[in-house]
Amino acid sequence: MNIDINILYSHSMNLTDFITTDYKAFHLENSIAEVKLFFNDLSFTHFPVVENEKLLGMLAESDLKNLTDNERQIASIQHLFTFYKTTIPDNYLDLISLFAKNDTDIVPIVDLEDNYLGYFELNDILHLFSNSPFLSQSSTTLIIEKEANSYSMSEIAQIIATNNIPLLGMYLSDATNNRIQITLRVAAENVNEVIQSLRRYEYHIVTQNTDDLHLEELKDRSNYLHKYLSM
Repeated sequence: MNIDINILYSHSMNLTDFITTDYKAFHLENSIAEVKLFFNDLSFTHFPVVENEKLLGMLAESDLKNLTDNERQIASIQHLFTFYKTTIPDNYLDLISLFAKNDTDIVPIVDLEDNYLGYFELNDILHLFSNSPFLSQSSTTLIIEKEANSYSMSEIAQIIATNNIPLLGMYLSDATNNRIQITLRVAAENVNEVIQSLRRYEYHIVTQNTDDLHLEELKDRSNYLHKYLSM
């Protein structure tokens, strides 16, 4: 499960509607056999362990595979617990980043005193994200590239704005060899003017739409014809 997300812009929404309590958290007195059966019946990668309403950690299905003494209580394997959590986040993009960082499909939710409230499921949050304007609205995706020490998110946003095109979102999608790539989604299908503006600010266009490629081809042919007629 590899999700690499560093979104700059998003729409806020109430995530409390997506808190799930369908399945009860594990307790220290649960046996390894009980936990293995739970993971066999469900496809979760992790699940919370709670004691006295407090979150103790997350138990991973993969950590149970080599355990043979199935009658032991999971209290005996607390060293295998991992700990990550969230309170109610302000936006689902921070939440998706938490899923990605911990390579999990379950994120436990706690209050400010670490009292366990329930959990978020990755599929629910991804479905929510897929229905956001960032992905669902008619738009065009561009990937641009520039040296890491010379790019500016605010500059990119200003370039898009000067072309009177709404910017739905952008994020750092790659960073290698002192260069960064930024993925943009803009609410327009014809983005040739935006592309030309970005190029004037020395942003390299990694991906282009069909219209832009056609214009480049026409430009090349025009240059060739000009040279031919000048001979």
